[in-house]
Parts: sequence; structure tokens; C-alpha cells
Amino acid sequence: MLAEFAFTPSIFDEAVHADRETWRDQLHDLGSYMFPKTAAWPVMISNLYGGSWHNTALAMVKAIQDSRARILCQNILQNAAMTLVHRPALGDWPGEEAIAWGREAITSHGTEPIERIIACKPAHEVLSQECRFIRSIDEVHDAGFWNGISSQWPQAFKIVDQVQSLRKLCVHSEFLCLITPYIKGGGDDETDFALALIKSTLQRPSEFHRPEIEIHTQGPDNPSSSDFPQRLNNVVQNVSGSIRSALAAGQKVRLVLWPRLLDRYLIAGVYTETSDGKRARSPRWGVAMQHIARRADDRETKPPTSWSLLPKNQLGAEFQRYCVGGATGHIHASVISA
Repeated sequence: MLAEFAFTPSIFDEAVHADRETWRDQLHDLGSYMFPKTAAWPVMISNLYGGSWHNTALAMVKAIQDSRARILCQNILQNAAMTLVHRPALGDWPGEEAIAWGREAITSHGTEPIERIIACKPAHEVLSQECRFIRSIDEVHDAGFWNGISSQWPQAFKIVDQVQSLRKLCVHSEFLCLITPYIKGGGDDETDFALALIKSTLQRPSEFHRPEIEIHTQGPDNPSSSDFPQRLNNVVQNVSGSIRSALAAGQKVRLVLWPRLLDRYLIAGVYTETSDGKRARSPRWGVAMQHIARRADDRETKPPTSWSLLPKNQLGAEFQRYCVGGATGHIHASVISA
């Protein structure tokens, strides 16, 4: 499952790691498990204190004298830059104090959970007396440290559990696109899941970015028939009414209908600035959902389904197909507001 990691910048401070060989081994394991070469990356990295963490860590890496350790750290931070998630500043400026950064991460965890908060050994010795779930970099060699962190995972057939497993994307994405054929406005379909996902995404702490949400689903068949416009309008009204019930004043969701959909995806990302100064969507995460829970599933016992993170090339392809401004082929698009 996708997990969020927060590090004290001292992980990259050469001065606090007496055994350089062990430190290099730990850095190698961190990079290999967090950013595997042959699978989607199962982690996102907390950019603590309003985005200051990454620059602080970069400054520490520049000072590393051990060339092998410096290259390992540079690679980790280069990859981390592609999966950073914003964490607002909550305490006093930590400076270069490892313990202060750890406390900032612990406080931020209280707002929205962070799966792993990792400190250097000296800071861990202090922070572990204040917080039971703080982890030491010494633990990265242990298999248990990586338990549950994977690009593929079994998923229960419960709406609440499935939406909770996507909470990271609901909290940290600046845009989020749910794509599934079976949102019809209620009944035995996936509308309830969509509404729960919308509510989770909109119910994020006020300090976090306000998200854009899109719901992509399948419209009526036989578009050449004489009654197609009326049937299309019925679908739009039914789905729009259900979505509107999940919105508070000022909130909105974009609805897109396609003539035919086969897969279920959740695609999420952030906005970046292009070379000409414009804002553009940048996909960061995608989830392929083999099955999505329905209301009736909550009353039954079913074996788990399988969900997986999309590898980078597939994520890019699906993003281009559905989520860029020039995407074509849909039969309806509208904005639903409360």
C-alpha cells in the first residue's frame, strides 16, 4: 500500500553517522525499497515545514565528504523530489536540529497520519521517549520495517476500507480523477464509493491545498438512437444529483461521461509550472482497481480483490487519455456545484 515517509534531515548528515559503511548500507536499502527500478514507487515523502525540508536536506548532502554516501543521498533526494507532498509548518523553525524536525513530523502526524517517521540514531534515542512510533534508520534492514508497503495489495470489499486505503491521495493530491464505468447515480453501482471518495478528498485539513475532483464514468449506449439525448440527460441529472448531495457550499466536482469505459483507475497529481509560466497538471500516482465495493458488499463476506499502483509509463498513458485539457472522445462534461 502507498505509504508516507517523513525523515529528519539528519538522516543525510554525515557527522551523526559514526559507522560510514553501515550508513551507506542503510541509504542503499532506503533508496532500493522506496524507489524500486522495476515497479511503481510505493512511497511519498513528507516535505515538512511548508516545503522547507527538502532544501534543508539538500544542503546537508552538499556537505558530505564521503563520495559514495553523497551519491546515495543525492539519488534519494532526486527521486524524493518527484513524490514530495506538502506538509504545512506547525511549530517553530527547526533549523538543523534533528530532534526539532522529528517533533515537527510528530505534530504533523497528529493532523494526518504519516506511516513512517524516521530519525538518525541519536535523535531517535530522545524522540522514542516522547513518541512510541518513531523509527530509527537502523531499522531499515529489518523486513518488518517495510511490512505493508508495496505497489500491489489485497483490498477488502468494504467501501469504508477502500476509501481509507486511498486517503493519502485524498489528502495530498491537487487534482484527483476517478474513472469507472459504473457510476449511475445510486442503487447497485459504484456511486456510493464515489461519494465517499469525494467526501474524503474534500474533508482535508484547511492548511492543505484545495483539490480539483473529476468523476469519469460511462454514458448511455447507442448514441445514434433518436432518444439518446434524453437518455444522456437522464444520466447526467441522476449522477449530478447524487454528487451534489456530497458537496458543501462552494465545493464543486467535474463530471465527464464517455461512450465506453473498461477499466477502473484513480489518477492523482499536482500542478507544476511550465517553461512559459503556465500551470499544468503533473500525474504522480495512479491506482488500478480490479473491483470497487458497492453498498451490497458491506453486508456480505467476500474474498479481497487486488489493487495496484500504476507504473510510470502506464500512468502517463492513462493521464493523457483522460485527464489533460485536450483529452477527447467524451460525450459530456460539466461542473457540478453545491
